[in-house]
Amino acid sequence: MWSLIAQVSWLFILLLPASGFSQTKIRAAYGTPSLSQVVFPLGVHAGMFERHGLNMEPVYIAGRSINILLSGDVQFGFTGGPQTVLARISGADLITIAGLNRLGQMIAAHPSIKTSADLIGKKVGIGVFGTTADYGMRLGLRKLNLRASREVTFIQVGDVPARIAAVTSGAVHAVVLSSYDKHFLQQYGLRLLAETEDIDFMGSGIMTTESYARTNRDIVIRLLRGVIETIRFIKTEPKRTAELLGRIYREHDPAALARRYQTLLGIYPDYPYVSLASIQSIIDVLKEDGKIKDAPPAQSFLDMSYLRAVEKERAGK
Repeated sequence: MWSLIAQVSWLFILLLPASGFSQTKIRAAYGTPSLSQVVFPLGVHAGMFERHGLNMEPVYIAGRSINILLSGDVQFGFTGGPQTVLARISGADLITIAGLNRLGQMIAAHPSIKTSADLIGKKVGIGVFGTTADYGMRLGLRKLNLRASREVTFIQVGDVPARIAAVTSGAVHAVVLSSYDKHFLQQYGLRLLAETEDIDFMGSGIMTTESYARTNRDIVIRLLRGVIETIRFIKTEPKRTAELLGRIYREHDPAALARRYQTLLGIYPDYPYVSLASIQSIIDVLKEDGKIKDAPPAQSFLDMSYLRAVEKERAGK
C-alpha cells in the first residue's frame, strides 16, 4: 500500500509544472510603456518566464534602464539603442542579446500644425536627451527637411503621458511618440507629421552586462526562452493577449484593445535578432551629432549567440 502511495506521489511530482519548484529571482527593467517593450510585463502576466524557472519582476524605469542595469539592481534591461551604443563606447559593460531593428517613432503634432513648415520656431517635446525619443524626433525632423538644432526648440517633457499632456495643452507644438501607439492620434486629435519606420536603427534592445552573461549563461538562455514564448503567445492567443494588455494598460474599451493587439502583432519577429546595419546607423548618427569621433565595429555591440542557441533548441523539438 505504502509503495503504491509513494509511486503515485512521485508521479504527481513529475507532472508538476516547473513553476512548482524553486524559481530564480531576477529583475528586468524597461524604459517605456510602449508596445515595443511590453514583452517583459506581458510575459510575466502570461507565465512564460515562470515556465523556465524565472521569478521575474518587470521594473518600469522611464529613460533610466541603463543606469539601473549597470548598478546591478536589475539583471536585464529593455532599452533604447542609441543610449546603449553610446554607453558601451564610453566603456560600459553592456551587450545586446536581442532587439528590434526599427526605431519605431513618429512625430505627432497639435492640430494647429498643418504642415512641417508650421513647426519652424516652435517647441517640440521629447522624453530625455540621448534617449530613443530624442533620436526619433531628430530623424523625423530630417525627413521633414527641418534642422533640429536651428529651426525648432527641444523640450525635455518626460514619459509618454507627460508628452501627450504637453502637446494637447499647447505647451509644445509636437511630440515624439512610438509608431506603435497610433491610437493616440485619433484619441487626442493629433496630426501625424513623420515616421521613422523605413530606417534601419535599433530602437529597442534587450541588454545585460557581459560579465553577468558569462557567469549566468543558463539564466540568459531561460530569459530568451521566455521572450520567444511570449512572442509566440502573442501570435497564437489573441483573446488572452488582449485581456492581459487590458490589465497592463488599464484599458477596458474592446475596440482600443483590439487596435493595440493588431499593432502588437506587427512588432516582434519570431526571433528578434538585431542586425549589424541597425547598430551602424546609430553609430553614424552619433558621429554626425558630434557625440563620438570613432567607434568599434558594429558586431562588438551584439551577442546573438544566446538567441541562436534558443532557436536551435526549439528547431530540434
